[in-house]
Amino acid sequence: MWLDGELVPADRATVSLVDPAIQSGVGAFETLAVRDGQPLDWEAHLERLEQTAKHLGFAAPERGRLAEGAALVAPSVAGGFGWIKVIALRGGPCAVFGASIDPAEVGRCVSAVLLPWRRSPNDPLAHLKTLNYAAFTLGLEEARRRGADEGLWLNTRGHLAEGCSSSIFVVWRRKLFTPSVRDGILPGVTRSIVLDAARATGMVIHEGKVRLKRLETAGEAFLSSSVRGIRPLVRFEGRAVGDGEPGPITRALAEKVRGLRRVGFFAAQDEGNRASEAAAEAAVPARGE
Repeated sequence: MWLDGELVPADRATVSLVDPAIQSGVGAFETLAVRDGQPLDWEAHLERLEQTAKHLGFAAPERGRLAEGAALVAPSVAGGFGWIKVIALRGGPCAVFGASIDPAEVGRCVSAVLLPWRRSPNDPLAHLKTLNYAAFTLGLEEARRRGADEGLWLNTRGHLAEGCSSSIFVVWRRKLFTPSVRDGILPGVTRSIVLDAARATGMVIHEGKVRLKRLETAGEAFLSSSVRGIRPLVRFEGRAVGDGEPGPITRALAEKVRGLRRVGFFAAQDEGNRASEAAAEAAVPARGE
């Protein structure tokens, strides 16, 4: 684990018990996919981290500092395939750590159930990725207790919102439906890429309130997340979604999303370093000036 500029064993990485993140979850985090030892969509995730930190009342660490941690941790992910997590606490510490995942998890067909609780679009944390994460943990545990992979939330208006660790998309009569930020969702990085991919194909997109009936009568549905990509949702509440198989639109969008995701982390860092070095050299007065 990279903690405040140093690589330390995970069991020795400590944070004070009086840190606001420990006391009340006041901290921001991002989880990025790692492919071939590189984190995907680095800039988009860091932008969201900075926005979350700003809403929580502190400044996120400089991107260059976090990139140093990512450059040390990402290549160490076993098999080069998994994830890294970037954490910034209002009390000051920041950390980067990661682990591998089974590649078969990416794109795997999944099932979901409706959770018994609702999320409020007016919750001050509704659009933020914070360490105040207990509700989502409980939601996943509830879903798995009921034999499903994911739990889906309704918002307090009775419309679909999101999964515990994913965004939800419904294909109905060849139109793509997904909740909007106004519905109280986290604006997912991969969700944004899905919307770009759908627009590029000319699909009609409805980004707004999605009634539960729309999912129950859908021809296709899928979930998106940074680490596991696009996963066809083939069963909901124990019943098949569509014909219970990945649909053609889901498959096509998943393929297009794979091509749109940003990989070149190390190339970008090298370019940034060269630019910094050039700027530093330009600032040095010529001999005799």
